[in-house]
Amino acid sequence: MAMEIAAGDDPSVAELVAFRRQPIDLKNAARNAKNLHSEEFRVWLARESGDDITESVCGGLEIMSISLIALVALWPADDLDAAEAKLALDARTGVQLHRREKDFDGSMDAKTARRIRWRRGAFAVPSLMLPPAPAAPQSEDRGLASWPLERFDLVEHLPKRGGPPAFADRQVVQWSRFARSAPDLDGLLQRAAKMFETCDRLLELAGRGPANASELTVAAEGARLMAYLAACQVMLWPVHNRDALAIKKQVVALINRRGEAGDPPAMQSAVRHVTAEAAWIKTLPYDARDRLQFDWNELV
Repeated sequence: MAMEIAAGDDPSVAELVAFRRQPIDLKNAARNAKNLHSEEFRVWLARESGDDITESVCGGLEIMSISLIALVALWPADDLDAAEAKLALDARTGVQLHRREKDFDGSMDAKTARRIRWRRGAFAVPSLMLPPAPAAPQSEDRGLASWPLERFDLVEHLPKRGGPPAFADRQVVQWSRFARSAPDLDGLLQRAAKMFETCDRLLELAGRGPANASELTVAAEGARLMAYLAACQVMLWPVHNRDALAIKKQVVALINRRGEAGDPPAMQSAVRHVTAEAAWIKTLPYDARDRLQFDWNELV
């Protein structure tokens, strides 16, 4: 949200280009997303019966974690570091499909399969050729206890998933307050719609072949990113009332139209993935997940 505010409500071409080209450390964002998710798990394990504050703290941690997941998923993979961050977070976020034993008769409902497809699509990096994974140690190699297993170790130096809370127990008031400080969802919806219109207009203008066509194309990418980030904000906040649900349904309809417009499938998947993950935020009412089933199109 801070990134979007810096660009203003009516950004210029130069501001949109600067927004798109700003350096984003997606590896750091991915690691923080995983750390916050693990901390939420630790706080929940340490809760006491009837402790309502704990639910708010867990909700704040999960909201921030999913916000960073959305950022990693939406931001284009401009380099190998970004691609590795996406692949690492894909392996450790959302519903997973594990390898099955040969004698296991797998059964999966359509809802779970759909969530897995969205997660895979959100973090896909098909346009990049990744370098080979770390080589296996040879006969004379040492340092085997810390030999790298993958390109980017998402959980390196992070606390273990279980055990006592690592930091949130000293920040109870801040996280609880954050979980209850939802932004203006209708304003975010209007921002998303306006940025989508800006993106389409800039792409059409760039297609006419002006001297600054490449700049207009980059600006269009910036506007599209702003739109998807705003859409994800609407869908991840656990606001559960009639007005909020109506706004969320409008975002779903908006993203469905973007599927018809041909936006990158990874961006469309990211919104769906964030929505599915946000349904598990603990500050939602107990029966909220049954009412948060949205009618997405099947283009993704």
